[in-house]
Amino acid sequence: MRNNRPNCDLLAATAQIFSRILLPFLLGCSTAQTPPPAPVAVSRAELTAEQAAKLSESQNWPAAAQEWKLAAERFGLLNDQAREAVALHNLAQAQRELGHAVPARRLLEEAASLNKKLGRTNEWWRNQIALLQLEALSADAAALRARFEKLAPVAEHLADRSVRGMFLNELGLWRQTQGDFTNAAACFLEAGRLFARSADPAGHATVTANLARFFEARNNLEEALKFWRLALGEFERLADPHGIACALAGQGRSQLAAQKDLPAAEELLRRAARNYRLLQCASETRTTLELLGNCLVAEGKNGEALSVQAELRDLAGRSGPLPAQ
Repeated sequence: MRNNRPNCDLLAATAQIFSRILLPFLLGCSTAQTPPPAPVAVSRAELTAEQAAKLSESQNWPAAAQEWKLAAERFGLLNDQAREAVALHNLAQAQRELGHAVPARRLLEEAASLNKKLGRTNEWWRNQIALLQLEALSADAAALRARFEKLAPVAEHLADRSVRGMFLNELGLWRQTQGDFTNAAACFLEAGRLFARSADPAGHATVTANLARFFEARNNLEEALKFWRLALGEFERLADPHGIACALAGQGRSQLAAQKDLPAAEELLRRAARNYRLLQCASETRTTLELLGNCLVAEGKNGEALSVQAELRDLAGRSGPLPAQ
């Protein structure tokens, strides 16, 4: 799981988890006096960015990509390079969601170049974390290793605890894929401490879920269940639908693997599958339904398991978003 919350100092937006680091825009501070109206070109650029942020939040990625591109162009015309970099970063995230990895990488590198020139260290680091996530998803092992080797020595000196926690979360995920479980756990635990000290509940929830996955991978199912329950509570307090679905599925999956309280595992997996369907997360819906089918077989509910298999076949024959039920 990846921590991808809004992360620049520009327009407040809701925290996002899972593969998105969206950059919000700050339109200015309120004062006792009524500020003069902004020039038309500035208002137009800011309104475009606001609309783009709403589209990203609703996961309307084609429309979000169009609006972020327009926002970047309009801030570029104003020579507002800081907000141009934000728009480029968010355009890259929309392109990644659309499966366009090559332009996403180019846009992130462009944003990083602007932020480096402007001395915006935290924003540059968030660009780098997004690039790490992109390289992890593309299975470009050499590029991913090279970027970690470049960033790890300087990450120790990061003053922003939340940003350093985000980097350590990515480093922990990578080390786990390398089989370096001891150092992966150390990364997750340190990231959790940093998120707690920086009052970053979204980051802390992400790390809690990653620790649950870590213990699943180590087949320590009691610890996995404990951390999935903790993660569920944290995501509920954040009102994060995707995080809640992930924690429900994780808890159900761990209970099924432990053959522990199968009726409860069935209920958790049913709720997770329903939530993923409502969120139109096709891959997660299918994976969770497969687990639900296995759980039903383990309970001896073969008729219900056949019904789930039929649903899976129906989903496999569909293209596009899942219909809500």
